Amino acid sequence: MALTQSQYEFIQSFTREKIERSSDSGTIIEFLDIIESSLNELTEVKEELQLLKDENNRLRGEQGKPVVPEKTKKNQDYSSEQERKSREPTQRKGRGKRNDKIKITREEICYFPKDKLPPDAQYKGFTKVIVQNVRVINDNICFKIETYYSPSTGKTYRASRPSGFDGEFGPGVMALIFTLKHDANTSEAGIHRFLAHHGVHISLATISRYLIQGIDLFHQEKDEIVAAGLQSTCFQQIDDTGARVHGEQFHTHILCNPFYTAYFTTPHKDRLTVLKILFRGDELKYLFNSAAFELMKTFRVPNKIINYLRTTCEGKSLAEQELNLVLQELPTKNRNREQLDRRIQESAAIAWYHLQDESPAIKVLLSDDAPQFSHIGQHQALCWIHAGRALKKLNPLVPVYRELLEDILTKFWDYYRQLENYQKQPDPITKIELEDRFTKLFQIKTGYSELDKHLSSIVANKQKLLVVLDYPQIPLHNNAAELGARAQVRKRDVSLHAVSLDGARAVDTFLTLVQTTKKLGVDFCEYIYDRITKSNQIDRLASILLNKAGRPDLISNFKQDKESVAPELLVH
Repeated sequence: MALTQSQYEFIQSFTREKIERSSDSGTIIEFLDIIESSLNELTEVKEELQLLKDENNRLRGEQGKPVVPEKTKKNQDYSSEQERKSREPTQRKGRGKRNDKIKITREEICYFPKDKLPPDAQYKGFTKVIVQNVRVINDNICFKIETYYSPSTGKTYRASRPSGFDGEFGPGVMALIFTLKHDANTSEAGIHRFLAHHGVHISLATISRYLIQGIDLFHQEKDEIVAAGLQSTCFQQIDDTGARVHGEQFHTHILCNPFYTAYFTTPHKDRLTVLKILFRGDELKYLFNSAAFELMKTFRVPNKIINYLRTTCEGKSLAEQELNLVLQELPTKNRNREQLDRRIQESAAIAWYHLQDESPAIKVLLSDDAPQFSHIGQHQALCWIHAGRALKKLNPLVPVYRELLEDILTKFWDYYRQLENYQKQPDPITKIELEDRFTKLFQIKTGYSELDKHLSSIVANKQKLLVVLDYPQIPLHNNAAELGARAQVRKRDVSLHAVSLDGARAVDTFLTLVQTTKKLGVDFCEYIYDRITKSNQIDRLASILLNKAGRPDLISNFKQDKESVAPELLVH
């Protein structure tokens, strides 16, 4: 800040009490707001100027300004977990409860040397101490395959190997490869070293091939999980994060609810992409009805184009190829033609998605305020944590503004607690009271322009933030989707990027299986081993999901013959 010590002390002297006692408090507040805004703008200009200087120096072959961490700089952690979590004291988990979950594989008695006991020592029995241990041992098998040859048929007849032992490596090695890669997030080189240390002679190329090829069974199960998950609750949560595929920028979308988490890596992250994910990759259609034309107005499609489409397409449901022909004939010279076409496509696709019954439209889509998530579901719910984060990022210099901000944040989280209590016991009277409190709390003018701007944004999103009053079962925050995105980011930290689209699809599938098995209480390694050996002792994950969600009536839609869900797998 470009302030002298005296100037800083002068600004700090304006406390709330001093301003309230003043006969010209309005002018003082306006004056302080000008100072606050000017200082923030000056800081932004100085940072931008430094970036330009650094870039100029780099273009001349020199170095930019070195980044020196400021020890006195305020911690830039804008997490609201401490405020969000319940203030009720949590019970600490005891060691006894943990030991109850441990499966004892053997017992060993430890005797005290009798010659070291004093004469008056009394026997008190045994004290149990549980020690967890793991042994990694080789289980290399030499199969003797009984073989016959028939001269009359000219054929050789060989006995079959046990299920799961069809290839060069057994199901134990295969399950370990998948578990280390996708659950433990180990690099392929790390997996190769681990197996080599334990006497498994396998190449890096073979490990890579196993992780990508011959996994149609798992792709199929992911599709079932998504289909079941979309039907399991009235709401879905969504978020996205960056991804790299063969050096190009892609986007990974995270779709989830309390019973599953699914991943989809795509080149784009617009509304059409989100719709295709929700429609599970099937072909979208484009309906030109009144709802579509209203959306076009919202998306700022010119009236001339809307009137033309009313004349040529009203009431029609078009396939993608048919729509492309219509778009080619549009009477426009719009420079940003690609954006115009996309807005028309999005409007018509959303209108069709809301009316089709093949995969009913989501009632509530919980997300952040990114534009690609708006208008998709019948209702859009916004994350309260994101709304609070914008307030928490403010860092006013003027003391009275700091007091105002702290007061608003305290009231914000008190209101959040009231919404949590309403979720436990919803009733119409409390609903009306909460709507009134929302307006009184956020529709105020504090005089601090930055704070007022964020409060106005919250008021503008009132309907989306208060969807919970009509659907108390939906979460108030989107942490589940953000935690799902974090799993993808940790994967990216280790593997950087997928080399091919098949590799990206494999990562999506196994991230889905890992995160969903965690939510369903299924051991991922046991699940992989079960599928590789075709034992099918573990039910289809879609069936487990629907049971946990209280929708067993839908399980019949996902039941399949055991032979159809256990194709030849991982034989290379």
